[in-house]
Amino acid sequence: MNHLKHFFIIAFLLKGFLALGQNTDQVKKRGPADEYSRNSISYVLLDFPDNRYSDYLKKAIYQASVPSKFDYNDIKDKVYKAPYYHVETPNFKKNAEAVRRSLAAEKYANKIVKFWWNIDDEGNYSTDIIQKRGFYNATDWDVEKADAEKRGRAALADAGEKLIAKSYVLVLDFHDIKTMKEIYDAQDAKAMKLAKKLGTEFTPVERKKNGFTGKLTAYLFKVNYSDTVQGYFMDAFIDDQKIDLQKLDNIFQEVYSPLTYISQKEVTVDGTQANPGQFLAPAIQKTKEQLMAKLVNDGINKIFNSLEKTYEEFRVKTPLVNTNPLQAKIGKKEGLTHERRFFVWEYVANNKGDVVARKRGEIRARKVVDNRNDELGQTQTSTFYQIGGHRLNEGMTLQERKDAGIGISGGFSFIGGGFAHADINVGQWLDIPVRQFKLYGDMFFRGKDLIAQSPVGTMPFTEDTYSFTSFSIGIQKEYPFARNYHFGWYIGWTGETVSWTDMNDGESLSASGINWGAQIGANLFSPSVQLIMRFNSHNYGTLYYTADADTESVDTGVNMSDMFPDRSFFGADLSLRINF
Repeated sequence: MNHLKHFFIIAFLLKGFLALGQNTDQVKKRGPADEYSRNSISYVLLDFPDNRYSDYLKKAIYQASVPSKFDYNDIKDKVYKAPYYHVETPNFKKNAEAVRRSLAAEKYANKIVKFWWNIDDEGNYSTDIIQKRGFYNATDWDVEKADAEKRGRAALADAGEKLIAKSYVLVLDFHDIKTMKEIYDAQDAKAMKLAKKLGTEFTPVERKKNGFTGKLTAYLFKVNYSDTVQGYFMDAFIDDQKIDLQKLDNIFQEVYSPLTYISQKEVTVDGTQANPGQFLAPAIQKTKEQLMAKLVNDGINKIFNSLEKTYEEFRVKTPLVNTNPLQAKIGKKEGLTHERRFFVWEYVANNKGDVVARKRGEIRARKVVDNRNDELGQTQTSTFYQIGGHRLNEGMTLQERKDAGIGISGGFSFIGGGFAHADINVGQWLDIPVRQFKLYGDMFFRGKDLIAQSPVGTMPFTEDTYSFTSFSIGIQKEYPFARNYHFGWYIGWTGETVSWTDMNDGESLSASGINWGAQIGANLFSPSVQLIMRFNSHNYGTLYYTADADTESVDTGVNMSDMFPDRSFFGADLSLRINF
């Protein structure tokens, strides 16, 4: 009973914590949520003269990929000399301002606007890019509205001009890049020094990978393309084919900051591959140039993942168009992947008359459509399933909220002892249409006074305090139902070791076999925290006995139940799982 008491105290405290987080979200999220429009991105690589991999990086930046949910402003100049030096303790705020000033001096914002309007060196321009992106960004609701107006779908093309204000610049500073050989050499040098000091034998580290690792500091800026700038810009047109380049160049001089600093992020980057002969080693090894391109793209993807979790404008938002099943008109065009999490919001007026958002539920993508080439006004729908919250209605707003797809839990077993559990959502990590299919790992710690049958073979085991430590790995499948509950099953391989008070150094008993079970769970306040009850069993083979560290394990021919008649092979446990 003490276990249960402590368990529910923790649950109560978590409820208060989560409620605070939800209230904060409601305050931040206001206004019509279906105003999502595609952002556009351009990349700038900072070049440092002392970076020995500068040439590799400069080649790699031209191979950098862009997530499908963004448009790519492919500016010709992608490499600029860094306006600061690398130091041990960088001042990121100062560095960001130096970058902003440097890009402003290079008229980088002008280059982005010229790209949008397809302006050449003679002042000729076209609206092809603007129109194309305006049409591509249009929702079915936009098309219906445009068709009802006098100008028709031409208004959709003009709407592309508003997307210019959603242009972002990602400035990349790659640093502390090392080869895996350098990392292994440093590890060997450290191990060799320690072995010499202790008088032990030096064992070189196993060299499993080759390639590069390092760090990336990224600075995000947004083009300041306000209504004022647009007004200046319209005055620069000479006719429907040409623009006054001098007036264009002067436009951003009227703006205090043509680029607005948004954020700075740091991530580790990886451009490695397994060495020949290692597990999952590629049949054909990548070149250094290819591995550096992998490192650059790895860093960019990690930065975008971080931005999507932090900033509203980087999250996909769209109305719910159907509830049975749950459907919304988004897909691969918006970067949707299987098992991607979304919050569902309802907009209501509070007692002050202000429109605020209330979270109504959480859902995940089950079927993702490829809508990249859908006919205008006939967008396909992706299908979702609910994992928590209240009843959802058509017109409520989906807002992308990425999570890691990982669950960590801990609890106690009713047969005695505690355990820890971790699982990972396979469908989410591999982007495959499998709902709530997971890989898991368990670790149990059981301590109990048990009487061993004596003798067992030639081993003089007697009554003692025997402790059992087991671990298991396997697969589990969960089935959400009734919005806030789930049931499921799991099966895997398990191993168990037995220890006792009077055991000698290196002495042990062990067994392994299959474990299986069923579970039922309920959300506590949100799908991020769940209370789970499991019912489990296992089938071990015979016990193996090890007398000491220098002796191989021996099959005793004795089953666990023969040695420990009181040992239960059926059990139940209760745990609290945190999903993030």
